[in-house]
Amino acid sequence: MAQKKAGHGKLNMKEKLIKTLELKNGLRLKIYDASRTMAGDRWLISLIARMEIPVTKVLEKNDSHPKENANEIKDVLGERVIFEQKRDRIFVDIKEKDSVFKEMHDLFLGSSKDYLSRETFPKQFILKTYKEKMKKASLYKEGKSTG
Repeated sequence: MAQKKAGHGKLNMKEKLIKTLELKNGLRLKIYDASRTMAGDRWLISLIARMEIPVTKVLEKNDSHPKENANEIKDVLGERVIFEQKRDRIFVDIKEKDSVFKEMHDLFLGSSKDYLSRETFPKQFILKTYKEKMKKASLYKEGKSTG
């Protein structure tokens, strides 16, 4: 059986939306099942938690940043950033597939939902993503100038 490759080199896995949660901070968390067969009756159980965070809306809500800085952040990151976490369990027996996914789902929500629901989470995630992107750009420039 041939598998298509996505443009960025990863296997193109099918994702099935399982649940959408409206969080207290106004964000929408989506839970996907991207599980697939591995070999015979063995499965890779894959849970993906993803949410879009609107950069402009979040930064406008938080007046503590000067408008110029907010515009620079938006220029670097675009209109939205994607928060994504993935949990995998390999070589799961087909008979245990559903119960393992449910366990992963419950563990993820139990350990992450309150954190992701915090009022401060969207802004903190945007600033962290911005700093990481700026650091990568800086390291890339240093490498180009010394290489």
